[in-house]
Amino acid sequence: MLTLDLPAEPYWLDLPRGVRVEIRPVTTAVMAAAQAAAARRLAAIRLADPDLDPDMSRGLSFAFLVKALARHAVTAWEGVGDAADQPLPLSPEAVERLMDLDDIAASFWDRATAPVAAVAVEGNG
Repeated sequence: MLTLDLPAEPYWLDLPRGVRVEIRPVTTAVMAAAQAAAARRLAAIRLADPDLDPDMSRGLSFAFLVKALARHAVTAWEGVGDAADQPLPLSPEAVERLMDLDDIAASFWDRATAPVAAVAVEGNG
């Protein structure tokens, strides 16, 4: 039997470097919005550079997807500061800059998508 044990309310994720983010649950709508945004950005780059290296294209595709998911899901954060070591206000641009850090992006992706992945694995059992 499939157990639907997905979060229904925003919850906190602990990320590397002392960063915490609160995210809304990664629903079908949130993931579809992220995928659409990432696809648009990659399409614009491919138009500008038709000879884009396939490996770079795959890397950009994932980077854009993580950034878009973070923009759509992150509702609050802690442990993120500016150059003067002052708390940085949450904004879509700042969330994208945070996701430029590979360890943060990888951890965010793994933790944000874990509840959905767990249900998918259970459904395939």
